[in-house]
Amino acid sequence: MRRYIPTTKRANADGFDSEHTLARVHAAGIEALSSDQELVIQADYILSIVPPGNALATAERIARACTQPDTASRRQELEDVNHRPNRSDLLYLELNAKPARLAEQMAALFESATATGPRSHFLDGGIIGGPPKLTDGEWKKPSVVLSGAVDLPRTFAALAETLNMKLVSPRIGAASTLKMSFAALTKGLTALSILSFSTAQRESLLPELLEHLDTYSPHTASLARAGVIGMSPKAYRWVDEMRGIGETFDSEGGWNGVGTSVYGGIAEVYRAVAEDTILGQERVEQRRRGTSVEDAASIIAQRGTGEHDIKNTP
Repeated sequence: MRRYIPTTKRANADGFDSEHTLARVHAAGIEALSSDQELVIQADYILSIVPPGNALATAERIARACTQPDTASRRQELEDVNHRPNRSDLLYLELNAKPARLAEQMAALFESATATGPRSHFLDGGIIGGPPKLTDGEWKKPSVVLSGAVDLPRTFAALAETLNMKLVSPRIGAASTLKMSFAALTKGLTALSILSFSTAQRESLLPELLEHLDTYSPHTASLARAGVIGMSPKAYRWVDEMRGIGETFDSEGGWNGVGTSVYGGIAEVYRAVAEDTILGQERVEQRRRGTSVEDAASIIAQRGTGEHDIKNTP
């Protein structure tokens, strides 16, 4: 498998995250290609999975690579995986958390690119659920939902089975709306838990709050704990996602500003975690802080006081 890694900037730090990303890629035995054009030439499927704020720019880059003068001819020089005389059309799977409006905008990019470059198609999509996990010899996979009216090649069936992909609608934007509606409940609950736990911590009431949750709403307690403990390395990615949820509720759900108001506030919760606390420096594979509700709540509760300043990482 080959993959070109776009350079992306983390919302909570100066500089770029590409060096860290490339280290993970090399550790996994994945080859990083030298350019977007090489990716377009060699790939049959391109899966875009980047921070939501980089989704449009990534689509623009790939669409632009499609239109470079020699892209189509160089692509046709490579053998088709199905051993047909001509290469299969390129499929761009946009799997980032974004509102339907943005999906439609990106789809138009590839429709235009096809006029001068290799035939390419856009599928709207989203990833629902956590990373794949092996439990008792069986893989639990996230659901990759897709939407769009595209004639899929024979190879898609194997890819769909491997990645647990499902077409939910022929309409571009539908998969994004499903993804955002799901994330509103899961990441929305985590944001509410951050507000609740950090406020109780400030008043020295967190142990009592957790005790009452365990007694009177144990399922909520379990979800809230897991969400707060797991969110730190991802908070920077969720800021734009929450804003996109607000737009989705207003434009697709007809809430006329209520969605933007509610999820704009939730976006601010994650922005504060990512930019105003040391939790914003956490990485999934190297956790040091916020690995318990108590530690996360303490750090968040004292944001801006200097007690857990972002520059004083232990």
